[in-house]
Amino acid sequence: MTAGEPAPAGPAPGKDRIEALDALRGFALFGILLANLPYWAGLPFASPEELKALAGRIDLQAFSAFFNFVLDGKFYTLFSLLFGLGFALQLDRLERRGADGLRIFRRRMAALLLIGCLHIFLIWDGDILTLYAALGFALPLFRRTSDRALLVWALAFLFGVPVAGVALCAAAGIEPGAPLFALASAITAAQGIDNAKIAPIAFVGHGGWHEFVVWQSTGWAYNYGERLDNWRIAKVLGTMLLGMLAGRYLLRGQLLENRRLLWIVLVGGLVIGVPANLAYAHLPPHSQASWSSLIGTAPQGLAYGAAFLLAWPHARAVLGLLSPVGRMALTNYLTQSVVGDLIFYGIGLGMMGRIEILFVYAIALVLYAGQILLSRWWLARRRQGPMEALWRRMTYGAPSGEGAPLAA
Repeated sequence: MTAGEPAPAGPAPGKDRIEALDALRGFALFGILLANLPYWAGLPFASPEELKALAGRIDLQAFSAFFNFVLDGKFYTLFSLLFGLGFALQLDRLERRGADGLRIFRRRMAALLLIGCLHIFLIWDGDILTLYAALGFALPLFRRTSDRALLVWALAFLFGVPVAGVALCAAAGIEPGAPLFALASAITAAQGIDNAKIAPIAFVGHGGWHEFVVWQSTGWAYNYGERLDNWRIAKVLGTMLLGMLAGRYLLRGQLLENRRLLWIVLVGGLVIGVPANLAYAHLPPHSQASWSSLIGTAPQGLAYGAAFLLAWPHARAVLGLLSPVGRMALTNYLTQSVVGDLIFYGIGLGMMGRIEILFVYAIALVLYAGQILLSRWWLARRRQGPMEALWRRMTYGAPSGEGAPLAA
């Protein structure tokens, strides 16, 4: 390569990685696993008798309050933030090397969308990759926006659009997700099954491959119907835009080093998030479309991230154990889905509805500990995880270097 010739396009080299963000991504992935477990266990669609069996030795009302206060929505907030931050970092790195950053980013999102579609249709209907990829195509629209305007857009999508949308839809008697729910019922009916007579735990948890295929054929519609109802799509876009802003601060050396800013995010997030989430946990309706969830989820999730980064210099030896998991976020996220299917669905062990929720979380701890060990082992021998390597090959056309993970 001659002097002045642009560097070849390709993933960012390993020396450009930021270990604290890898660890934060690993932390977010752990939280997402914990938040997904009640679905696999069967809690959302269990009968009263099944709920008693699932509760076992714990008070289910207390568990529900804990889940809503601590877990629900907080960790996808962190993941979405890191995704937007990663866009800012990747575009900067590519353009500094003379590459067409936007073209490569769009290829990257197209590849992620394909992986997400395979995931949501074939493995698990709770997929988040399709949403991230679809919204990722919108991020370049904001790349020339000033910091102040970007913050305004982020807050508008994060709070203004969902709050106004819920209020307007309620006043007009509109249920945004209803058409998708109706479509799901029609798909089920077309396969000769009466949706109203399905007992979900018996159907997918204890059924075979036919039941699993039927479940997956409609799960995507229920998934996005719920996301329309609770306005998660707007909230995720708003959080991604906050991540873009954080990425700009990071590139200027004003994020990880700016402890005053991190303390402001931590304290502000707790001041807003804790009262709102206490209301969400204890006052009906316990819905992600309630004012308490719309107002409190993102600030508390951001407070988690700020607390993690503030603790990083003092607890790097411990928190750094999560870095390999974060570096292989795509591989580990997909692995969690496969393992969840094999443990809880009828195509595997069929444990849905048969394991007390306390033991379900014990399984999660074992699974995540295994992912820490396996990720560390793999990265000692390879430069990136297997799905990360595939994603980059789909993006760049040939394997090369290390590159940034799912959300960076």
